[in-house]
Amino acid sequence: MSAPKEDDDFDQLVDIGAYHHYQDAILYDYEYRRRRKDIRFYTDLATRKNPDRDSPILELACGSGRVSAGLLRAGHRVLGIDRSAPMLERAQARFQKMGRAHRARVHLVRADMRKFRVGQKVSLVISAFNSFEHLYTRADFEACLRSIHSALSNDGVLAFDVQNPDLEWLIRNPTKRWAKTTFLHPVTRTKIIYTTNHFYDPVSQICLIRIYYKPQGDDKTEQIINLSQRKFFPAELEGLLWANNFRVISRFGDFDGEPLSGDAESQVILAQPR
Repeated sequence: MSAPKEDDDFDQLVDIGAYHHYQDAILYDYEYRRRRKDIRFYTDLATRKNPDRDSPILELACGSGRVSAGLLRAGHRVLGIDRSAPMLERAQARFQKMGRAHRARVHLVRADMRKFRVGQKVSLVISAFNSFEHLYTRADFEACLRSIHSALSNDGVLAFDVQNPDLEWLIRNPTKRWAKTTFLHPVTRTKIIYTTNHFYDPVSQICLIRIYYKPQGDDKTEQIINLSQRKFFPAELEGLLWANNFRVISRFGDFDGEPLSGDAESQVILAQPR
């Protein structure tokens, strides 16, 4: 992809990228089916924070229920919030397969993570798999933190992960295709060639990503999915949390508890109201 020529084009692509990747929930689940470390991390954290399972875990941008399912299997109650109807439908289908006892402990709500209300205080709010990267502006971030603050108990914990910005990756040539792989589509079983590229705007710190799916041997049919992500640098993120009445209590570079370093792929953050 090339750089957008006008601000309106850029803003429109950001808006599209907020939901486009989540329209095909079956393909989404298939692509990330091997992602497990974050499920273990958040489940272990929930068990330490809420050993008696007496308070529901609030998951923001719960998506297709990948992490929520792990929490349910560990005996927790879950309140899941997401604004994508296809992802919530996929989550419901996932939970239907888990049995009555699990289904009774989960409640899903279609809502925006920037403005939500829950009817009780919770001890843990989680937001997994870079979901905070859909908070594109300071106003978005502040609105989300206000809602979280109102939902957390005084000693409650906010836990989330975002990518650790990789400058070398961000400034890649946006006209070239990267990450070429092939896979069988989970529904059609067609062999698909996957490639991607992106454009990064260093002022807004937003990355516009395009994901290309082309059936092998078919040069005329190619599906393009847009994804937009706001990148947060470590010191900036800590400052934003502090300015919104949160303090960082732990910060890791991966889901094994290693310290955050410059070459870590993720920033895993635990914060408390202050």
